[in-house]
Amino acid sequence: MNRELVIYTEKINCQDCYKCIKVCPVKSIKVEDFSASVINETCIFCGKCINACPAGAKKYREEIDTVQQWIADGEKIIACLAPSFISDFEDVPFKSLIKALYSLGFAGVSETALGADMVARATNKYLATSQNRVVIATCCPSVVNYIKIYFPEHEKFLAPFVSPMIAHARMLRESGFRDSKLVFIGPCIAKKQESDIYGEEIDAVLTYQEFVKLMDIEGVFFEDMNRVSLPENFVFGASERAGLFPVDSGMISTMCKDVEPVDAGYLCFSGMKSVMEVCDELSVWNPSQKVFIELMACEGGCIKGPATSKTDGVACKRNKLLRDFDAFKKSGLAVSLPAVDINLSNEAYKVPYKINCLYSDAEIQEVMRSMGKHTKSDELNCSGCGYDNCRAYAVALLDGKAEREMCISQMRKEAQNQASILLRKMPYGVVLVDENLIIANSNEKFIEQGGEEIAMIAEALGGLAGADLRKIIPYHKHFSAVLLNGKETSEFDVRGEGINIRLSIVTIRPNKLVCGIIQNMDDSQLMKEIISEKIKEVIRQNAESVQRIAYILGESASFTESVLNSVIEKEKK
Repeated sequence: MNRELVIYTEKINCQDCYKCIKVCPVKSIKVEDFSASVINETCIFCGKCINACPAGAKKYREEIDTVQQWIADGEKIIACLAPSFISDFEDVPFKSLIKALYSLGFAGVSETALGADMVARATNKYLATSQNRVVIATCCPSVVNYIKIYFPEHEKFLAPFVSPMIAHARMLRESGFRDSKLVFIGPCIAKKQESDIYGEEIDAVLTYQEFVKLMDIEGVFFEDMNRVSLPENFVFGASERAGLFPVDSGMISTMCKDVEPVDAGYLCFSGMKSVMEVCDELSVWNPSQKVFIELMACEGGCIKGPATSKTDGVACKRNKLLRDFDAFKKSGLAVSLPAVDINLSNEAYKVPYKINCLYSDAEIQEVMRSMGKHTKSDELNCSGCGYDNCRAYAVALLDGKAEREMCISQMRKEAQNQASILLRKMPYGVVLVDENLIIANSNEKFIEQGGEEIAMIAEALGGLAGADLRKIIPYHKHFSAVLLNGKETSEFDVRGEGINIRLSIVTIRPNKLVCGIIQNMDDSQLMKEIISEKIKEVIRQNAESVQRIAYILGESASFTESVLNSVIEKEKK
């Protein structure tokens, strides 16, 4: 675990469920030793894996301690507040939010929408002069990462400007805050990676979740803010319209409202599924007129970022923001910042990307065959491994990102094969029975113990699976009792006319499935010298894999080993 990474995995908590792979749009997850970790070099930092992890094993780097230390050291800290704050703190009066920042020790607050204003104007001018038929907004770092890493041929379409966060930081630096600590507060995890790329331009990034956590730690509560008085000149600058940036089409609305629209089409797509489709389409699309495309990784925009509150849906959040997007301006608290001329170039945004490796069909087919998938009908495409289909999983194996044990269908087959082998190796009769006393499986020794008539039935039916246990053996009541009480293991000595057996019944699924092991006591000396050592060898060879398979199948992980051990114990008696 490396806490310096933007996203990391607490391996001890990883439950090996592959949900992170299922939701990751770029499958930038590597499974090793049954633990899934993020491949940071190819990650776009959308944060989906963090919110999908049921065990909370996926974490993002928190920077609360850093900010607390700056406060303790008396540093001058300016909060750069993302415009989506309106949708996350609806029930909090604007002044109470600002006072909370003051109470925490911040020296001032400014809205990042000011940077968005500058980016919108610069982008619109660029759109008018660019020779590219397509221009893509660069406000969303996850989108920029995606294009730079996975579609480097489309990098030429990216507008050559920084995001509003960096533009705002540069504005503040040129407005007299060069030596201040600038802390961005917003809903986005990818902003942490972006701040790493730009070095000291932005000093720290707190998510809304971290901001609330910091308030709890410091004992600052919104309801107490009525007693707090703000100093003068605590709020710097107010945007006219760029507060709309956090919703999809918000940038387009800002561009077309405040500046004269150019002869171009304006398109907006949000959510990584749509972003990926657009990038695929750009490879073959040649629009007849200029097109500006606003792409946002989160569906609905930043208001549904990965580190926002989870209480409201996209419609509710959007409504909140559209109603009060100009809260800074309406508050009357903001003092004007001096007009400054800043460099908006994003040349520093360098992502070490790689083009996906291309494997030949023969290489992929070889991996598929090794997994027992020889025909199209063998490709279940169940996505149990987390990948969209079997071929994608095969490519992940070639990439070294996946393990063979992730294929549930293959593991089931291996489980069945191992179960069959174990049944055959057992020197005693073995029978699996369901809650209706219907035989699920049995070995040859059990059929042999039943006598000639049972052997004939088994031969005619191709085994005893599906047969009624009550018609096969006279001591079926012991199975009924264990199915009823659900005991893990039960032992019975059964004697009667022509019967002298020791019956062990092991519960596999309580009240649903049990396994009976029948030892003919009259044959107890047969193979006595070799049975114990042979079964010990079977345990040694199969215990780990059987436990792993049983875990995947959702059954008792110790079932097979406990059964075999019970047989060894019998041999010692």
